[in-house]
Amino acid sequence: MAPRAAPRRTKKRPARPGPAERAKSALAEFRTRFAEIAGEAGCEEFAVFLVGSSPSRCRLQPLLDGDHPRTSRLSRRLSGKAIEAGAARLQTSSVPFIWHKGARRGPAAASLAAVDNLLGLDGSGIAFPLPAGAGRIGLAVFAGAAAPLSGEEIITLHLRCIGLFSSLLEKAQSPAGDVPAMSNRELDCLRLTADGKTSEEIAAMLGLSVHTATQYLTSAAQKLDAVSRTHAVAKALRLGLIT
Repeated sequence: MAPRAAPRRTKKRPARPGPAERAKSALAEFRTRFAEIAGEAGCEEFAVFLVGSSPSRCRLQPLLDGDHPRTSRLSRRLSGKAIEAGAARLQTSSVPFIWHKGARRGPAAASLAAVDNLLGLDGSGIAFPLPAGAGRIGLAVFAGAAAPLSGEEIITLHLRCIGLFSSLLEKAQSPAGDVPAMSNRELDCLRLTADGKTSEEIAAMLGLSVHTATQYLTSAAQKLDAVSRTHAVAKALRLGLIT
């Protein structure tokens, strides 16, 4: 009698990462890429924002920064910041702008970047307006001890930022038609988060406990399949759930 063949063992395939895991991995990659640009610009920190579309003033809505998934000091300082004097410029011009603690400036500043501290930040830095089509505008802010940059370096870094921003917006969007039902309280909490408010401030403004405000934000992030509050705000903005 022929010996019975041993049963064939099948290898278990590793589970495919879900949407949340893929989004988390993608955002971590974007953080790394923007951090590389910050390093090349000689800056210590960065933050990427959506720019509001009001003709007289615009607000900066955070998308990503160097402390992701937490929110960096730079993002907190600029989140919801209303820019009035430079609103039209941010919405119509793609010329970068730089600022320095002293009078130091790179040789290319006069022709390829405006010397203007529109954001009111201390120290030195450079910011790149990021046109992305369909009326969408972003701003990549690099702050710290900025190094003098040549004209070619400014152009190269700017183009890289524009490409990354366009890809980041695509990742922040949900598939067409996939708009979750959100409660008014969840939307209120997301709007206030977009304005740079903390959980404590949101709770006080809405007459809630901090625990309840945090629960609303957590629920909103889960419905949007977001990996952080910042990611949830970005998706809500792109879906038109908040303005």
